[in-house]
Amino acid sequence: MKAGILLSGCGLGDGTQIEEVMLTYLSLDKYGIDYITFAPNEMQHDVIDHYTEKPQNEKRNILIESARIGRGKICDIREVSCKDIDAIIIPGGLGVFKNLSTFIVDKKSFTVNKNVDDLLKAMYLSKKSIAGICGAVILIAKSLSQHVSDLKVATANDAYGELLSELNVNAVNCSAKECVIDRKNKVVTTPAFLASKKMDEIMVGIDRMVKALQELG
Repeated sequence: MKAGILLSGCGLGDGTQIEEVMLTYLSLDKYGIDYITFAPNEMQHDVIDHYTEKPQNEKRNILIESARIGRGKICDIREVSCKDIDAIIIPGGLGVFKNLSTFIVDKKSFTVNKNVDDLLKAMYLSKKSIAGICGAVILIAKSLSQHVSDLKVATANDAYGELLSELNVNAVNCSAKECVIDRKNKVVTTPAFLASKKMDEIMVGIDRMVKALQELG
């Protein structure tokens, strides 16, 4: 089995939540699952100083920033086809809202990056597994909304509840240690930092998510 991990930069404020990526790598290695990483070769929405948490007057590329945590296996998303992977995993972080979609600007009327949207739809239609961590569930919900009427995803504290409801998605509140497995649609999600700030709890949820992906095949 080979998984593809979709990154959106490096760092919670303007890219991928690094801790979620590291825990994903750990679980993939634990279950002997091979993986590649990829990201859009485009400019970031903005650049955040993660020390001051303030925007910076500079520009950075999503793919180049993602390569910081890509572990030498990263490529442009345009080079990846659903034929190359058996499952896709999308970690959270504000890059999901800023770089992989227009959610940070357009809110409920947001769109998903075309390359991301096309790959998610292709994965679903090919009956391959899709996994989302934390806020990444909104990308999955939006992309699959035209194909799925009974999608089930994980959330916590009713995060994104109104949006998910409008997309006709069943949002299940659960703890960071849990994951929601939608076997019919082959979608697995875990709330991670939406539910807890404790890494040991988040680790359990991500581990269960990866194990479920392996079981779904």
